[in-house]
Amino acid sequence: MGKYNKGILGSFSGKVGTVIGASWKGIDYMRSLAKPGSRTASNDQIIQRAKFALASTFLKPVSALLTIGFKNDASKQTPYNVATSLFLKNSITGVYPDLEVDYGNVLISRGPLSIPAGVQLSSPESGKLQLTWADNSAAGIAAGTDKALVMIFNPEQRKYQTETNGGTRGSGGQVLDVPAFMGAVAHVWLAFISQDGKTLSTSVYAGTVTIN
Repeated sequence: MGKYNKGILGSFSGKVGTVIGASWKGIDYMRSLAKPGSRTASNDQIIQRAKFALASTFLKPVSALLTIGFKNDASKQTPYNVATSLFLKNSITGVYPDLEVDYGNVLISRGPLSIPAGVQLSSPESGKLQLTWADNSAAGIAAGTDKALVMIFNPEQRKYQTETNGGTRGSGGQVLDVPAFMGAVAHVWLAFISQDGKTLSTSVYAGTVTIN
């Protein structure tokens, strides 16, 4: 509803008929209402929107992890936008409308540190996830003090768990408490981050494990 202060020749704010009145830095002005869009989305646009929706559904719950994991790539985009771009390019499979996440091609980080090697998964006891990896701290710019960066995901219940300060590369592994995943299949990703938190490795998809 518009407001008339001085009649039709005076200033007003809000919607009046087919015009909108407003003020900017003390200057009163009015503009016409935008015409409703008449063009329908093309098939390619519909498919792209569906892909964006899938990317958002999967990535938003772990946006804090991605902010860390893609900080080395964040010169012209935010870390989350980098993660989204890579997801759209590499991590969606299927034909619309049957689009699915290609878990093996999902990245939770990217950077110049040496990637984890020899990763194995097990569940030695109830509510526990054990990750083991090779100590490849002599490779490239890796160090034995690099810390594990972990993401765990169960698609049926849409549960996530992340670790940003895990076991060291030199320790060869760690055991995580994952009671929320008991009796479920967990997808697991692993990367390393330097001790000073500045440099990351590209993540690897470690596969799946059923949590006891």
